Amino acid sequence: MGLQAIIFDVDGTVAETADLHRAAFNRAFDEHGLSWHWDREIYSQLMPVEFTLPKLRLFSVATRRSGQSDAPSHDLLAKIAARKAHIFCDLVRSGAARLRPGVARLMQEAQHEGLSLGAVSTSTRAETQALLSAALGFHGLGWFSALKTAENANVRSGERSLYQAVLSDFGIKGQRAVAIDDSATGALAAAQCGLTVLATPSMYTASIRFNMAALTVSDLGHPTDSFSVISGDARAHTYVSPAMLKEIVAPKAEAA
Repeated sequence: MGLQAIIFDVDGTVAETADLHRAAFNRAFDEHGLSWHWDREIYSQLMPVEFTLPKLRLFSVATRRSGQSDAPSHDLLAKIAARKAHIFCDLVRSGAARLRPGVARLMQEAQHEGLSLGAVSTSTRAETQALLSAALGFHGLGWFSALKTAENANVRSGERSLYQAVLSDFGIKGQRAVAIDDSATGALAAAQCGLTVLATPSMYTASIRFNMAALTVSDLGHPTDSFSVISGDARAHTYVSPAMLKEIVAPKAEAA
């Protein structure tokens, strides 16, 4: 057997959400009386840090060491994290998130081909479900046979544990699946699980070289609006389809 599943990273891959998360953080800081403000430069430096609380703790330590502010307590950081998640959910429910090109099309085609769909996210389950429901419609959540979020992660192995958990739910090896991810940390996590990686860089990751990816493209494209190949061999395809992914994963699947 060849390709059996496609696993989507959610934030940045399904929809451009980085600035929505950043806005939610800044609103939560304001509401809790903190003078912190994360501009795009600061947030780009924090993005490789997986999960919300570690981001907050790292920034807290950095600001304390630089003498800019006292470190908020762990309880306050936890309250900020919870409030940030609530604000983000409100933002996506208001229509602030937009699907990236080709995402819904590929999901529908994959279902028609009998492929399993999974999703991973280092955001909370509430944030992830709110985003998927808002971007894909209420029925969109039902497309995923496995959904793993921050609550399911192993602290030490981070996003790698999420990809592994989806594979475990499907009962397949990584060589039978493709991961679609927009970040270097996520792409590496998927590759470490044996998955073939298709990278679709987002706004904050456009300058990254995805050496662990079999193919890096601008987006998933459409039959009438092709993607741009950044690196790798698209095998004459102009948009991402199940047929294309089956070709890309074939060498690993045959060797498994």
